[in-house]
Amino acid sequence: MMINPAMKAYQSVAQFALSGRDADAACFRMLIEELEAADAGSDQDIRRAALSKNQRLWSMIMKANTLDTGVTSLEDRELFVTLADRSQRYGIRAILDPNLSLLPLIEIARNVLDGLEPASVKTEEPFDLNGIF
Repeated sequence: MMINPAMKAYQSVAQFALSGRDADAACFRMLIEELEAADAGSDQDIRRAALSKNQRLWSMIMKANTLDTGVTSLEDRELFVTLADRSQRYGIRAILDPNLSLLPLIEIARNVLDGLEPASVKTEEPFDLNGIF
């Protein structure tokens, strides 16, 4: 049986695709990196870009959780909407005040990331190379 070239291409990349949870975690990791860079630096363009991404990500999360699709419990949806609301409100303040710290936004994103990462990743001890050499 001959496999369609498009199906073959899909099958070759599908095995490397991220799960939804992994993709969400990757988004938050990237957001944290950008917010940390913006908070540490003084370039207002980098800060505005990071804050814009923060606003867009939380806007998508809020929109996704305001509709009941039967996948997420009401309690979790309410939590996500509350986090999105707080992050967006603080983000607006940070846009208006270029001296306002971005640490509260970073903290919210880290808390979400901690919830997305598997327990084995969170509790795994760092590998110590000092004892080897």
